Amino acid sequence: MEDGYPERLLTRMLEIYSPSGGEGEISRFLASEMEALGYRVRVDGVGNVEGRLGSGRPKFLLCGHMDTVEGFLEVKRRGKVIFGRGAVDAKSPLAALICAGRRYIEEGGSGEVVTLAVVDEEGKSGGMRHFLSRLCESFDYAIFGEPSGTYGVTVGYKGRIVFTTSVKTSPGHASAPRYFENAIYVGTRLVEVLKGLDDEWEGRKGGDEESDLFCSPTLCVTLIRGGTQDNTVPGFCEVTADVRVPSCKSVESLKQEIINKIEDFKKGERKAEISIEFKDENTPFEEHPESPLVKAFLESIRDVGGREGKLLRKSGTSDVNDFVRITGTHSVVYGPGNSKLDHTPMENVSIEEFYDSIEIIKSVMLRLDSAKAG
Repeated sequence: MEDGYPERLLTRMLEIYSPSGGEGEISRFLASEMEALGYRVRVDGVGNVEGRLGSGRPKFLLCGHMDTVEGFLEVKRRGKVIFGRGAVDAKSPLAALICAGRRYIEEGGSGEVVTLAVVDEEGKSGGMRHFLSRLCESFDYAIFGEPSGTYGVTVGYKGRIVFTTSVKTSPGHASAPRYFENAIYVGTRLVEVLKGLDDEWEGRKGGDEESDLFCSPTLCVTLIRGGTQDNTVPGFCEVTADVRVPSCKSVESLKQEIINKIEDFKKGERKAEISIEFKDENTPFEEHPESPLVKAFLESIRDVGGREGKLLRKSGTSDVNDFVRITGTHSVVYGPGNSKLDHTPMENVSIEEFYDSIEIIKSVMLRLDSAKAG
């Protein structure tokens, strides 16, 4: 692989606009590029691109997503920095994984590399869930491409619960509102109850702010929908909320707390029919900081970057959650870029750090390969 190839690959990936649901062009592009790098490539039914190099053990999964949030950004280079939608989340991590997998084989790696570019991570994780529904092999290690900063590695993500509470009442004419229960008013009272539950959860905090954000559940009302027309007392209202689940809590225990809170609320709202539907969920992810995979990252960051690596735990959720829940594989989340720039108009990544990340990933794989052989 030529020295300048990784930057050219990343630049072209940024130039291809690929919001969730619109990944067709970049899927075709990556399939072609990975074939040129020697990968044995196939594209599955939803557009995931899977490339394989080598054979045997250890077997690595290198997984990144090719979709972005909406909003194209002009691709431009300023000095040693490149700007564009996905420069952080998460095309530079994906490009680094593709290139590192190839370099691992070029430098004598004896295991198998499965590099997977998935669709819909920013949506409903449809790409990863499709992959898992057909998975019939095991991996020794997995690296998921998301921004951790080149000299840090993410070992924890929160889980997630999404639920919608529906309120139904008897609608009536807006000229006589006193005779009807307004479903939107009930919904706004419900919002206050849910906010109180979030306050209760966050009130359990007792450490530093970053640790607290990862260790406490959070609840955020994200969508409200209600009413049918402007001259009718609303007969329905829906309130959707996003809950993030720390590793010290189970999804089921928090779902039960939510149910209990809604049941208590219903007792004071006799004129309304209130129901709850859980729409999506996944469990928290946390890799042990003493695992061979984490140790290999910290050693490689020290060797390549000349500094001590940082272990990160994040309040978000990614494809790694579903993967680890189903497979139990030792996994981390890693990639260049400042995650504070995720989804912003200022997404950019340092070219120097992008190249360092490729070397770090390759070094991690070679260390684990050597350890397996030993």
